[in-house]
Amino acid sequence: MRKKLGEILIESGLITEEELKHALTVQKIKKQKIGKILIELGFVTNEQIAETLAEKLNLQLVYCADHKIPDALKKLIPKDFAKDNLVFPIGKKDNTLILAMADPLDYRTIDAISFREHLRVLPVISYYWAILRAIEQNYVEDENVFDVFSANITADKDVKFIEEKGSDIDNANIEVLYLKSKSPPIVKLVAMIIAEAAKAMASDIHIEPREKYVQVKFRIDGELRNIFKYDKNIHDSVISRVKIISNLNITNRRLPQDGSAHVSFHGKEIDLRISTLPSLYGETIVIRLLDQSIGIIPLEKLAMPEHIRNPIIEIVERPQGMFIVTGPTGSGKTTTLYACLSQLRSESKKVVTIEDPVEYKLEGITQIPVNESIGLTFASVLRSVLRQDPDIIKIGEIRDIETAEIAIKASLTGHFVLTTLHTNNTVATITRLINLGIPAYLISSAVSAILAQRLVRKICNHCKVESEITEELLSFMETHNLPVIGKHYHGTGCQKCSNTGYSGRIAVYEYIQMSPALRKLVANNTSESSLLMAAKNEGVTFLFEDAWNKVRDGITTAHEVIAKVPVT
Repeated sequence: MRKKLGEILIESGLITEEELKHALTVQKIKKQKIGKILIELGFVTNEQIAETLAEKLNLQLVYCADHKIPDALKKLIPKDFAKDNLVFPIGKKDNTLILAMADPLDYRTIDAISFREHLRVLPVISYYWAILRAIEQNYVEDENVFDVFSANITADKDVKFIEEKGSDIDNANIEVLYLKSKSPPIVKLVAMIIAEAAKAMASDIHIEPREKYVQVKFRIDGELRNIFKYDKNIHDSVISRVKIISNLNITNRRLPQDGSAHVSFHGKEIDLRISTLPSLYGETIVIRLLDQSIGIIPLEKLAMPEHIRNPIIEIVERPQGMFIVTGPTGSGKTTTLYACLSQLRSESKKVVTIEDPVEYKLEGITQIPVNESIGLTFASVLRSVLRQDPDIIKIGEIRDIETAEIAIKASLTGHFVLTTLHTNNTVATITRLINLGIPAYLISSAVSAILAQRLVRKICNHCKVESEITEELLSFMETHNLPVIGKHYHGTGCQKCSNTGYSGRIAVYEYIQMSPALRKLVANNTSESSLLMAAKNEGVTFLFEDAWNKVRDGITTAHEVIAKVPVT
């Protein structure tokens, strides 16, 4: 009997039956490969899948990202088929096609190729991302590339770089590059990219070199979107321009660099956090945009239910303890903690933050940026901060046992600590601290409350329509014992939302306050499932429940919630 991917991952202890069950439900709605869905849900990594399959099936694990193939192989496996099925043909010998696959247990795809091409298919394993990269590099299409030299760009007049600085020039070649980066077309192009990102309310700009062009992407509402391409020949000049405005070394192209810049755009003050990284076809750049004109959002202005907001206000005003906000990267944890800090800021209290980097400037508090390259780590700064007589300490993230130990002790000795962790839900935060090496009895004494959160996209109000509830959705509600929603809505896509059907995002929450009963369970090192049951008995609304309420209220879609929020 042929085994399936999910069965092997369960046998290997990488996922649970419940996680597979959830992924299969998502698959019915999204119509994607199960491996990809498991990765997107955070249940397992691409590397874990590939390496486990290679070992269990005794198949070769290959790195196909940079593999070049002749046109004859491209005709055998068309681009759309390769992308949809996550396969890439790496060679052909006689009547045998050697096929790199993310899931070599996908017998339907193997049989389809074998039947259609009258070939024997020999599967090998490769990483999901490596296959996509190989497809992108080999199946190059004749797409329009933006011509910076002929385009009429006016955005540079709107973007003003503040305190622009240049790097030292080491040799003649670099000097030429420097001069090119200062030429009007390059200056205009970089300004246009930033201006368009600001107008689109993008959180990040991605500039990614390919073999024959450079792709510019914006992250909008948490999703990456292709915006345009420009000619590969000017990429070095674009990189140098970005490095100049962020005070980075333009002579260093082999090592990653991090920098920052500040721009003014239509009255908005925007901080830019720039990261460069060498890649196969040149340096790739990611620019994070932080709109300082938005300011700190107070707790009462967050779209947070009162039954969560009011207890948080009471908790953070205590003289000592620890409040942890948990969730994946980009889930709004920093926004929530700064909302708490704005609530706590007072002339009678010393508030200190330790961050990497400092994302928002808040008057009346001391903000310290971490710099690990010179030994200024979270743990070392935290030790020094405790000698500065603080009342409230915000730690950007607990990453290691050393920081966790100091933070726990601080919260037990007259300080209130606010911090973040990366876990799936509130109860998993307890497990994470225990796994770091913190004794359960200390956690039960120190932690006051935990807030888990995710961001989901909101339906665009300009194209919102009622839609039918499908059989798959009804089955999902029944399987997970969810309240049946009377009406279901979605966005059809319009000019306002760039035809996505979504506009903006809203947070969904799960809040646990440490009651005496919960503290006792934590101190006794009770299992995660027992803690979840106890929390449920105390009336905790779990993440998925809160998200489902927003589906019921017509704020977001079931598809979005199922894809972004794990079922507890």
